[in-house]
Amino acid sequence: MGCEIILQIFSGGFLGEAVPFKAVEEKLSMVLPRLPVSKVIMGWAGGGSRETRSLYEKTAVFLEKSNIEFYLWFPVFSETGVLKSLDPLVDLHGRPLESQSGSGKEENFSFCCPGSRHNIEKILEIFEEEFSSMPFSGIFLDKIRYPSFAQGQRGVFSCFCPHCAAEYADPGQVRDALSGTFSQPLGINGYLGCGTYEFEDPLIMEFFSLKAGFISRSMQRICRYFREKRLKIGFDVFAPFLAPFVGQDLRALSELCDFMKPMMYCITRAPAGLPFETEALLCETGCSNPEKRQRFHEILGLDPRKLPFSLHSQQGEHAPEVNFAARELANLVNSSSSPIYAGMEINRKKNLAEVYPDYIEDAITAYSGAGVRGIVLSWNLLDAPQENLVRVGEVIEGMRT
Repeated sequence: MGCEIILQIFSGGFLGEAVPFKAVEEKLSMVLPRLPVSKVIMGWAGGGSRETRSLYEKTAVFLEKSNIEFYLWFPVFSETGVLKSLDPLVDLHGRPLESQSGSGKEENFSFCCPGSRHNIEKILEIFEEEFSSMPFSGIFLDKIRYPSFAQGQRGVFSCFCPHCAAEYADPGQVRDALSGTFSQPLGINGYLGCGTYEFEDPLIMEFFSLKAGFISRSMQRICRYFREKRLKIGFDVFAPFLAPFVGQDLRALSELCDFMKPMMYCITRAPAGLPFETEALLCETGCSNPEKRQRFHEILGLDPRKLPFSLHSQQGEHAPEVNFAARELANLVNSSSSPIYAGMEINRKKNLAEVYPDYIEDAITAYSGAGVRGIVLSWNLLDAPQENLVRVGEVIEGMRT
């Protein structure tokens, strides 16, 4: 069985200093002879400085020798606010969400309103000013969403700016529905797979459906721009069971891109990580007690007697949610209009993503069996220990024999 590999490299935030080309070159020189790499994604340090332009240009030349596609990693509805003044999200009480502190050198997870035409124009201006003259073969669009429960309930229960609120048949009723109390998170009583939930209250379903519509329509306009630039397009998206809560209809989004990378980060204790986001969902909806937690696991099709989505892991431990993630991927592969590449954490960050070779073998084996086109080694190749990369090579080689 073949399994393509995509590499992801964080070059720094918009306002920070980019990583030196030498560090990128050394890591790629070690990895490329050992793995079937088809694409490298790198970003999103701004291209205004001579050093950053040199990084992207030299990397493009380096990859062209091996016939590997080079994608710019570009955050859309988050991070871009450090470069342009953007319309903010507004919570259900009419209060703008404040930008989170951050210098723009790293991620700050501050989001703007995805339904704002002004925001789309300014975000595309950022690409024009910072990156349009550089030799990328594709664009990898990240943060194509609203905030998740990891950023708090206010971020999820947005946007109610005048433009967005006008889309609701009765904004007041929707606000009341979101302010209610539930026996399960948001009154969910069923999960049909691929991000499709059954809600007790149809107004909750309307709310998330409209949010997904805002994202899909905005991405149509954004993708049209990049198609005119003759760039291939990849999407970074949430795991299917989490995607609806951030406004992502994965079936609809898959029609707009050349490939999609759901972030199946099974042991990551940071935004987009399955354990972290699931815990935030339960806590922010008042459903963190053991009984409600177990019921939600049952709805997802998990064994409530076991402890999936644990926030604690250690070397040699096998993540029980890997099989669940593989099932999610298999359903998505069958319903997607574009190829699916599973995002798997490869870096090792203390207390955030303590990734060891046993987990890597479990994840690659399970995800490949789900029918994905390949694996995206996420979210930063430069932080990946050599033993992790060696195990990736061993597992991929074992699939070939």
